[in-house]
Amino acid sequence: MRRAAPLVAEINLAAIRHNLSLVREAVGPGVRICPAVKANAYGHGIATILPAIRASGVEDLAVATLDEALELRELGWTGRILVFGRPVLGATAAEIRTLAREAVRADLTCSIAGEAEAGALADAAREAGRRACVQVKIDSGMGRAGIEPAQAIALVHACRRVSGLFVDAVYTHFATADEPDLTFANEQLATFTAATAGLDVPMRHAANTAAIFRLPDSHFQLVRPGIGMYGYWPDPTLTAPVALRPSLRLVSRLTAVRRLPTGHAVGYGRAFVASRDTVIGLVPIGYADGYRRSLGNRAVMTVEPRTGRPQIAPVIGRISMDQTMLDLTDVPGAGEGDRVVVIDDTPAAPNSVSALARLMDTIPYEVTCGLGRRVPLRGHYSLLPNGV
Repeated sequence: MRRAAPLVAEINLAAIRHNLSLVREAVGPGVRICPAVKANAYGHGIATILPAIRASGVEDLAVATLDEALELRELGWTGRILVFGRPVLGATAAEIRTLAREAVRADLTCSIAGEAEAGALADAAREAGRRACVQVKIDSGMGRAGIEPAQAIALVHACRRVSGLFVDAVYTHFATADEPDLTFANEQLATFTAATAGLDVPMRHAANTAAIFRLPDSHFQLVRPGIGMYGYWPDPTLTAPVALRPSLRLVSRLTAVRRLPTGHAVGYGRAFVASRDTVIGLVPIGYADGYRRSLGNRAVMTVEPRTGRPQIAPVIGRISMDQTMLDLTDVPGAGEGDRVVVIDDTPAAPNSVSALARLMDTIPYEVTCGLGRRVPLRGHYSLLPNGV
């Protein structure tokens, strides 16, 4: 029997499917869609969202690490898995061989940046009587991972001379595709296009969420929606060009309601002192659960009294490791056990993911990826306004 949890992240699988349908509409029927599901699906729970991905007809997924890829296989994912983070990079030759065998055994598509990795994968593939699939990432200007275009081309040609190895694609990543000025993104696209024009590989890919909707020339044969699949635009200060639907709703309940007199302080450091007789409510969420300390005295939550309509309540005092306090003075009827919406899935809500990101001077990724291990993730299907 499942116990009632005081804090639950509700993941709307219908919203995930809706957002993937927007991607499909943008790229057309001939382009593969490879969602990024690294970091436990950006905090939304990979096991939770897999049913929605399968139902959308997606056949490719991308992760950051070998362990994430192996977890996908354990969850029964049989489609292609691209590992961004050079999964065969090891400290010793023996470690490289071990990692290569694991990657080949799991039938993973590995990013590589040198002939040592390629050789280890080819050896492992020959041992297993199969071929290893690799992709080469080109640094077109981001200056992070990837290799210079000339080196990438040489590596692709070298890999082609190795039996047991198949170069599936070359790819790159944009640094500024979500910013208002697309000048540098277009420069990166031009660099990548020119560098790979003479390469005979099955696929090229470059487009993240922002590029999918803003740089159609970057679609090539495959696109990689990340934060957009979960319903958020990368820059929370800008309006998304499409109607993305947030998929995360974080709910809790009031576990205590008290009345404090004027002048009484709340929480560590006495960061809030009541200027009137104040009704306070305790919500069992804190920075250990991903509700950041910087939100103290700044954020709001939505309280849903059993009698009366939902009301916005300010967060007061400092956020503790396990608890957050609300000012319930102006929320008539609020009582212990009442439901509290910590993060709303309504885009315009003052406690949406994007709104919290703005308060924290960060991006939606950090808000969702920061959810702690104590937060249960539960998928559900709720019909959206358009009937999805």
